[in-house]
Amino acid sequence: MPVQNRTEEINVDLDADNSILVDISDALSERDKVKYTVHSKSTLGDMKPETSVVREHEEFIWLHSCLDENENYAGFIIPPPPPRPDFDASREKLQKLGEGEATMTREEFLNMKQELEQDYLATFKKTVAMHEVFLQRLFTSWWSRK
Repeated sequence: MPVQNRTEEINVDLDADNSILVDISDALSERDKVKYTVHSKSTLGDMKPETSVVREHEEFIWLHSCLDENENYAGFIIPPPPPRPDFDASREKLQKLGEGEATMTREEFLNMKQELEQDYLATFKKTVAMHEVFLQRLFTSWWSRK
C-alpha cells in the first residue's frame, strides 16, 4: 500500500482566534530542569474551560517528538520545539556577585545586581514567550482540524 503524504496550507492568525488561549505564568529554574505553570482557557466544547498544569521543558520536547514522528501528522507543519533556556549564565553571575560584594562599592554592586536582574528577566520572558507560542500554535492547528 503506497504511503500518502498530505500537504495543505493553513494560515493561523494567533491574534484572531481566541477559542484557545495559552499563558505561562511562571518558570521555576532548578539546577537540571525548568518547570512551567501552563494555563489554558478555551471556548471549545470538547475542552475544559480552564486548566492549569505544571510541565517541565523536557515535556515540550517530548510532545514535539511525538507529533513530529506520528504518521497522522505527516505533511503538517509542526512548530519547532522551544529551546532549552540558559539560566546558567545568570546563576554564575549571581554567584560572582555574591562573592565580590565585599570588594565592590555599593554603587558597583547595585549596578551589577540591576544588570543581572535585567538579563535574567529578558531570558525568562523570551523562554516563556517561545513556549507559549509553541503550545498556542499546536492547539490552534490541532483544533482547527477537528
